[in-house]
Amino acid sequence: MAEHADLNDTLVKASVQIDDGCDHTKQLVWKMNARRDMRNGISVPRPPAPKVAAAKIGPKKKPRKRGYRVVQKAIGAV
Repeated sequence: MAEHADLNDTLVKASVQIDDGCDHTKQLVWKMNARRDMRNGISVPRPPAPKVAAAKIGPKKKPRKRGYRVVQKAIGAV
């Protein structure tokens, strides 16, 4: 049997982007208003994050390597 990788492993998190498919917008707004609510003495429960899409696992996009022409000209590479 093939072993499955642990999704919480640091190497997996460094090379793979995991999307759980939940909409976290209401939770982000709740977190932004948390300090104001604490100051005013209001206790608002954390809203749920509804599932809106299937979970996806895809590779992380690697940044484009830029060539530094000025430095390369200075060392005679270009």
